[in-house]
Amino acid sequence: MSGEGSTYQRIIGPDFLKICTARIRRAYEYWDGKRHGRSMPSRADIDPSEIRDLLPGIILIDVARDPLRLTYRLVGTDEVEARGYDPTGKDVKEHVFAVTPEFGFETYSLAVARGVVVYDQEPWASPNPRLCEVGSVVMPLSNDGRTVDMLMAFCDYRRN
Repeated sequence: MSGEGSTYQRIIGPDFLKICTARIRRAYEYWDGKRHGRSMPSRADIDPSEIRDLLPGIILIDVARDPLRLTYRLVGTDEVEARGYDPTGKDVKEHVFAVTPEFGFETYSLAVARGVVVYDQEPWASPNPRLCEVGSVVMPLSNDGRTVDMLMAFCDYRRN
């Protein structure tokens, strides 16, 4: 999906690997390697010590349903620096950080509803002038292999 007159786009599924940064590719390949034949890994499969270099860009989001409610569980230091505050424990819908709030929340909602990886390429300047987001990937996690109960996102920034 591309916005009219904009440079952002959304890709559902792994086709984004042709255009993403090396760090986004690494985050996806880590997640993919933890699936072990399942549609998605569980949170227990993710070992932060295995992706230390990516942790500043990692975001974990708890998923609740009926109605859909997303809550930031963990927000990496790059994301906190870009925003200028830490949204951990806060509602995603009220604190989503994207080119538009609607675009960002829709990305998370698609990953939850379809249980798929969603990539956003949205080069834009953050409130912190030293950082510019170059892309992000949202990857579903599931304890039962069917229902998404958490999201793991990775946002990559270019430092100005």
